[in-house]
Amino acid sequence: MNYLLSVIVPVYNVEPYLERCITSIVNQTYKRLEIILINDGSTDSSGAICDRKAIMDNRIRVYHIANSGSSIARNYGLERCHGDYIAFVDSDDWIDQNMFSSMISFAIKNSLEVVECNSINSKEITNVHQIDKGYRIENKDEFICRILKYKRFAVWRRVYHKRVLKDKFFIPNILHQDVYYTIDIINSLTRLGYLSQPFYIYNVENMNSVIRGKYSLTKLNSIGAPLYVIQQTDIYNSKIKTLASNYLVHFLTSHYNSLYLNNKFDPDFRHRKQIKGLINKHQQLHNFSFCGYAIKLLPFKLYGTFLLINNTRIDLQRKLYTFFKHVKSQ
Repeated sequence: MNYLLSVIVPVYNVEPYLERCITSIVNQTYKRLEIILINDGSTDSSGAICDRKAIMDNRIRVYHIANSGSSIARNYGLERCHGDYIAFVDSDDWIDQNMFSSMISFAIKNSLEVVECNSINSKEITNVHQIDKGYRIENKDEFICRILKYKRFAVWRRVYHKRVLKDKFFIPNILHQDVYYTIDIINSLTRLGYLSQPFYIYNVENMNSVIRGKYSLTKLNSIGAPLYVIQQTDIYNSKIKTLASNYLVHFLTSHYNSLYLNNKFDPDFRHRKQIKGLINKHQQLHNFSFCGYAIKLLPFKLYGTFLLINNTRIDLQRKLYTFFKHVKSQ
């Protein structure tokens, strides 16, 4: 347990959350850390918080760069880290104090180059005791199936040996960069360690980022990510290819629905026609999706009515569930 772990944290305008994030890293039971904070041109006090924290802990190094996006910030950290192992943390999230000691110990014990942990969102953290806390070693088919099925592409859920990340960098200026990066990494592995304990806490309260914020046409640029997954999983068995197709259809359906809720971005249905064409190409009987088939079969305006009715039904079910749960607890 004497290996150096580099923790790379891109920072951009996260003043309300940054102190909590850094503290959770500093307080890890695994102490041999190199904490790299890349302030990506923040306009709030995030940069000052980083500098103050660096004075308090000599394991912290701070770099201030012009705003270029999280891909370039992560690459900046990768070019300057010295760790035997490397991890990523997003600056508005936080981690359990035993995350790195548990993951690196499991990696060393089992000669693994990559170990992954489970995560939980910040609104569900009170339910953490209900989650299984097992561990296992997965072969290539097993971990690819799990990552595709549950959409576990985020790079922050893994600890990587430096050999795995050698000469591997994030693609600048694209959304869902983690999808491309993770697919490339897992295609190079034969085994992966998985800890089902949710060591990583994903903050769902911060809605200021491009991914988590309001819908915009910029988000349509992310469609390339699931198409890359389709391309890179074509060499695998039919089960994996079906899961990749499911991921694509689910991803496209989300964009299709969002455009109906934001008609001003697609008044002539041009973008929805493109998405519908991709769904028609990849939606098959063996990867049935109810909404996918509704998109395939219904005219554009009729689908809008279907979506309104379906959303109303879901909202009613959610309210009834909350009501009966409250009644039951009385």
